Amino acid sequence: MNALRHRLREEIPWSADGGRRVLVYGLGLSGRSAAGLLLRRGVEVVAVDRRDAADIDLGDLAGARNLELLLGREPENLPANLDGVVVSPGVPPTRPLLRAARAASLPILSEVELAFPLLNGPLVGITGTNGKSTTTELTGAMLTAAGHRVEVCGNIGQPISDRVEGPEDRIFVAELSSFQLENLITFKPRVGALLNLAEDHLDRYPGFAEYAAAKLEMFRNQGRDDQAVLNGDDDAVRRWTGGLGARRRFFSRAGTVSDGCFLDGDQVIEMAPGQAPVVLFHRRDVALEGTHNLENAMAAALLARAFGTAPDDLRRALRTFEALPHRMVRVRDRGGVAFFDDSKGTNFAATAKSLEGLPDHSVHLILGGRHKGDDPENLLPTLTRKIRHLYFIGEAAEPFSRLFGNLAPWEDCETLGRAVASAAERAAAGEAVLLSPACASFDQFTSFRHRGERFQQLVQELPEVKNG
Repeated sequence: MNALRHRLREEIPWSADGGRRVLVYGLGLSGRSAAGLLLRRGVEVVAVDRRDAADIDLGDLAGARNLELLLGREPENLPANLDGVVVSPGVPPTRPLLRAARAASLPILSEVELAFPLLNGPLVGITGTNGKSTTTELTGAMLTAAGHRVEVCGNIGQPISDRVEGPEDRIFVAELSSFQLENLITFKPRVGALLNLAEDHLDRYPGFAEYAAAKLEMFRNQGRDDQAVLNGDDDAVRRWTGGLGARRRFFSRAGTVSDGCFLDGDQVIEMAPGQAPVVLFHRRDVALEGTHNLENAMAAALLARAFGTAPDDLRRALRTFEALPHRMVRVRDRGGVAFFDDSKGTNFAATAKSLEGLPDHSVHLILGGRHKGDDPENLLPTLTRKIRHLYFIGEAAEPFSRLFGNLAPWEDCETLGRAVASAAERAAAGEAVLLSPACASFDQFTSFRHRGERFQQLVQELPEVKNG
């Protein structure tokens, strides 16, 4: 691995000797960050984005020297004299320009691979279908409570490339999507977590196997001195991770484990070969709503324990940690009805996890948006137990009414505003209204954040319920 790192530093185009020319495809957040890192290291950048200039915020790149912009369309031919390509996670690998780069035997790297050889501290990588952002922030909070200097970065909104420069005593805690884990070469976290595996992004991958394989790329370069933190209750995770080279540590709510942690009554117990059991924290220490957040806390604790974090520090971080925006956030209690914003629930598995923490037959669920192609089998049993009424919105409203309409009373609301108004009128004291749409937002909103903010606004605008 050291030899490979050395070759990459010398031969692949982010080296600081200048005189290099790199194509950056995509000027979203990651692409802009990658371009900035390359420019700071003396590399000439050709940036391609199919969006028009008016739709792109160049930020600090505006007016930069050694930056050539090719905007508004994908060039028909590969730009001349390239030494390599950095591709943004939102750009699918099937783009003609990327096929041409592969045919020309150019190295194609993700933004996280670009940054990794330049990091001056250990990396903690966190991936999975659901729970990544919460686990990433929780891990960062636990390590910070233990006195470490931490950089929380990656898919959570701060590209790793933006955090390369800085002091050497930092731990990098990175949320990593499957898209970011494509096009890796040397990338290797000291500790990596696979939180769960369920169908997602099947509008990009041919099937579940290809999606899972992308997630597993994070562990490919790990060895015996590294750790893989894995969900012991997830059959797909166990099945796909049997051949990992790293030490495998499992977290489980459903049973005991010999290496990792498990729930025993109210206590989360850590087990390690040759060591006495350790009580890491109690279930009541987890301030977040939902059983899925207990799993996130267990994973984060094992990640933090890899750096010697004491149980007291884990507990202190857990007790003060607040839910991230749009992830099972209680927005308001109105007339005995609780309103929850889980706009980040963009696939069936995520919605099922959020429903688990609510009482049976009590939930008024708002579903819909742009479906990502995953199998509803992940959601059907939970819907049957939990739902009082269904409200469908967006592009998926009509197909979802066919899929789920026989499970509970339902309504095709088309818009989020109509769904909130109808749910508020129907819901009775002791019940909950939950936005967990199991879909992407891009049919009616710019992002899951935009959708969640609109939901919160609509809920806050509901009139108070009069006594009686």
